Amino acid sequence: MTATEKYLAMNNEFCRLRDAIYESNVEEAEEDEKIQKGVEMALGIIVQYLDYYKELNGVKSRQKK
Repeated sequence: MTATEKYLAMNNEFCRLRDAIYESNVEEAEEDEKIQKGVEMALGIIVQYLDYYKELNGVKSRQKK
């Protein structure tokens, strides 16, 4: 597995997790705002790591259209 393949796999799994967390077609209880902010911060840290990994390993990727 190359660094690019690993990055793409991690990024795809991140997107799946993010999308599952924010799925709008679900009837669910209101979440505590403090907890929600913590989740948003955690997702932000993961994005920072993905950016760091991409830069550190010289991964070339392009945005989906």
